[in-house]
Parts: sequence; structure tokens; C-alpha cells
Amino acid sequence: MLLRKDEIFYIDLPKKIKTEEKESKESREVKEDPRKQFNRIKEQIISQAREEARKIVEEAEKRAEEILKSASEEAERLKLEVERLLEEKRKEKQKFSEYILSLKKQIQMQIHQKLEEILPDIVEVLRVLFRKILEKEMDESVVVRKLRSALSKVAGIENVKIKIHPEDLDKVDLKELKGKQVIPDPNVEKGGVILETEYDVLDKTFSYQWKLVEDIFEEVVGFERPSQRIEEKAD
Repeated sequence: MLLRKDEIFYIDLPKKIKTEEKESKESREVKEDPRKQFNRIKEQIISQAREEARKIVEEAEKRAEEILKSASEEAERLKLEVERLLEEKRKEKQKFSEYILSLKKQIQMQIHQKLEEILPDIVEVLRVLFRKILEKEMDESVVVRKLRSALSKVAGIENVKIKIHPEDLDKVDLKELKGKQVIPDPNVEKGGVILETEYDVLDKTFSYQWKLVEDIFEEVVGFERPSQRIEEKAD
């Protein structure tokens, strides 16, 4: 159908307007693409960064857990090793203490056995020494000292008999013995004195003194001298 230009214009105007609006919208969309693209890229970068950060944190946490676990296991291993070493040292110390104690007992036993072997000889030597001391050369004052010592123990007692060896008579002052009965007796050892009273006998002879020494040896040491044991076995 033929239309006038003015009619065509007015009839096609809405379509033309719509076409122009569409073109304008597409133009705006084309102009906005770089901004959207930038935002999209930015969001992608941020998202990737967050994901990488999350992975790094997870990996770090996992690594930290592994390190802590390994350190804990190593600490436990070291603890057990220290306990084992301490136990070994304790056992070694106990073993050493037992060894020292056993060695001490052995030494004490050997010393005791050796003393048992040599003690009789030692005692016999001591006996000889004591006897030599008691048998030292008598001087003239020995009998006097013994006599005075004996008289001091019977002071105030009457009827005292004094027995001394005849050769010792000239060594004592008989005037000091006034009121006492002096009896020369060859059975009394030289240098010895025997006092007899109504109550007791006081022996100041070497034989009696030596007997006292022998008794002390018997009591302290607890055995007899070898010569005496041999004599008893012979009997």
C-alpha cells in the first residue's frame, strides 16, 4: 500500500524509537563492560587470594600439628631414654654397693682369721714382756717398798706375821717393824713379802703377782698360752 511520506514517518516512528532505545542500551552496556570486567577480575583475584590464604593456613596448621606431634613423640622418647639410663645407673650403683659390702665382709673375715692365727703368738710375746718387767733386777728398795705397801693395808691389825727371804733381812729396818713378828722364810722369793694376819694373807711375791697377770690375760683374751695348752693335751 502506498503511503505518503508523512504517513510512513508517523506510522514507523514507534518502531524507530524502540530501535534507537535498544541501540542506546546496547551502547551503554558496551561502555560498562570494562568496569564490570575490572570488578569481576578483582573479585576473582580476591577470591583466589582468600582461597590461597585458606590453603596456606590449613597447610601451616597441619604442619604445626605434625611438628607438635613429632616434638611430643621425641620428648616422650627422650623421657623414656632418660628413665632407662637412670635405672641402669641405679642398678650399677646398687651392684657396686653390694660388691663393696661383700668385699668389706671378705676383708673383715680375712683380718679376723689372721688375727685368730697370730693372736696367741702376740699374747705370748706380751706375757714374756710383762714377765721381764716383773723380773727386772731387784734393787735394795724393792722389798722395802713392798713391805711398806703391805703394812699400809694391815694398819691397826695385831698379831701380824711378816715373812721374807733370809737374804732380804739386812735390807729392812727391823726397828720400823717393832711389834711385828718377822720370820725369815727361804720359801719366800727374794724381793717378795708375805703378811699373815688372823683374817687374811697378803702376798706380795713375784709368783703371786704373775699369777694375777695370767688371770687377767685369761679373762681378756679368752684362751691359754700355747705352752699351757700343750701341757694339758699331754696330760
